[in-house]
Amino acid sequence: MSCFPQYSFGADLPEYTGRFLVILQAEGGWDVSSFCDPKANMTGEEEINTWSRSEEIQQSGNLLYAPYGNNAQFFNKYRNYLMVINGVDAQTNSHSVGVTHNWSGRNSAGYPSLSALFSAIYGAELPLSYLNFGGYGVTANLIRSTRMDSIDSLIGILEPNLRNSDDSRGYRTEADLSVIKRFQQQRLERAFNRSNLLPRERNSLSWYQQATERSSGLQAFASIIPPEGQRQPNVNVGDWESDLLKQVQMSVLAFKSGMACTADLHLGGFDTHSRHDIEHEPLLAHLTDSVDYLWDYAEEQGIAERMTVMIASDFGRTPYYNSSSGKDHWPVGSAIVMEKNPVWGNRTVGLTDGQQNALKINPDSLQRDDSSGTHIYPKHIHAAMRDYLGLTGHELLTAFPFTGVESLDLFNPAKSST
Repeated sequence: MSCFPQYSFGADLPEYTGRFLVILQAEGGWDVSSFCDPKANMTGEEEINTWSRSEEIQQSGNLLYAPYGNNAQFFNKYRNYLMVINGVDAQTNSHSVGVTHNWSGRNSAGYPSLSALFSAIYGAELPLSYLNFGGYGVTANLIRSTRMDSIDSLIGILEPNLRNSDDSRGYRTEADLSVIKRFQQQRLERAFNRSNLLPRERNSLSWYQQATERSSGLQAFASIIPPEGQRQPNVNVGDWESDLLKQVQMSVLAFKSGMACTADLHLGGFDTHSRHDIEHEPLLAHLTDSVDYLWDYAEEQGIAERMTVMIASDFGRTPYYNSSSGKDHWPVGSAIVMEKNPVWGNRTVGLTDGQQNALKINPDSLQRDDSSGTHIYPKHIHAAMRDYLGLTGHELLTAFPFTGVESLDLFNPAKSST
C-alpha cells in the first residue's frame, strides 16, 4: 500500500489527500476472552467466563467472538474490515509498561507512538496533524500533538476573534486584525534576528511561526464544528463517563477539513479488578458501538476509504475471576486492525490456548510452531504497521529501530493462524 502522493498544493495550505490513521486505546487492560479471542470454560479449571455457563463461542466469517456485549452486531457487520491479532504478549502486568509497549512497540520509554511517526512523515505541514484525546501520545519531538479536551477552548484558539462559538461577531474589525498581524510578524522577525538566540528558543519560535502561517487554514475546520447542541454527548457507561463519541466526531471532522491525519482516541475503565462482568460488558459494548459510529460517520463524510484503524489495550485480563468477582492483569492480549473491505480482512493471526497462554507461530506461515516459532510481541505489530503504512525506510525511523525483529507477514491475505 502506498500513501503517496499526499499533498496537492493550493493557495494557502497543502491539501492532504493521503490516508488517515486512527488509534483507539482501550486503557486498563481489556478482556479479550469475552471479545475477539473467546474462551469457554474447561472441565477441571477455574471458571474463565460466566457467559460460558449457558452460551457457546460464536463465529462470523473466519472470526470467532464471544456472545457478550454487542459483539454479534460488530463482528457480523465488520468481519470483512477486520484483522484480529491474538496472543500478543505485552511481557508485563504493569499498566505504564503495557501502555508504552503496546503503543510504541518497545517496553521502555523513549519511542514515539505510531501516530506521531505517521503524522511527522505524512502530515508535518498540517496545522492539527496529530490529535490526541488521552493515553499514550509520546512524540519524541518529531511533531507537536494537539490535545482536544475542550471543544469550546479549541474553537477559541481556531477563531480567537469570535466572542463565543455561537456568536459570529468579532472583537475586532478585519482592518484592526490586519494591523495586529503585521506587528506580530515584525516582532517575530526581530526575535529571530537576535544574536544570542539559543537553539531551543529558535525551535520554539519556528513552531510559533509555522502555527501563525497555517492559522488561516484552521478556519476550514472551525467552520464545520457543530454547535454544542449538535455535538455527540458524553455517555455514562456503568461508573465511567465517556466522551468517546465526541472524540470520534471531532476526529472525522478534522480529517474531513484536511487539517489532521491522525487521531489517538481513548476510552478508560477497563481495569475491572472487581465486578468484572458488570463493568466490562457495557464498556466493550460502548467501544464497539463507538467504532461503528466511527465508520458510519466517516462514510457519511466521504473519507471511510482512506482510514486505517488500530484498536488495542495495555494487556489482557486473567482467565479466571478473583474473590471480588473481578479479573486481574494478564500479559497476553489482542489487537485489531481495520480498513474498509481490505484484501487482508476477515482473518485471525496469532493463537492462544484454552487458558489464554500465548502460543508460538511460524514467522513465514503464521501457523502454530511450538519448536521454532515466535511469540507475537507489540514490536512485531508495529514493525508490520510501519511497513504497511509506508513508513519503513524513512530517515525519521533510524533513531527508533526494532533490531532483530522477525518479519511477520500480517497483511498477507493468503496467510492466517486458523
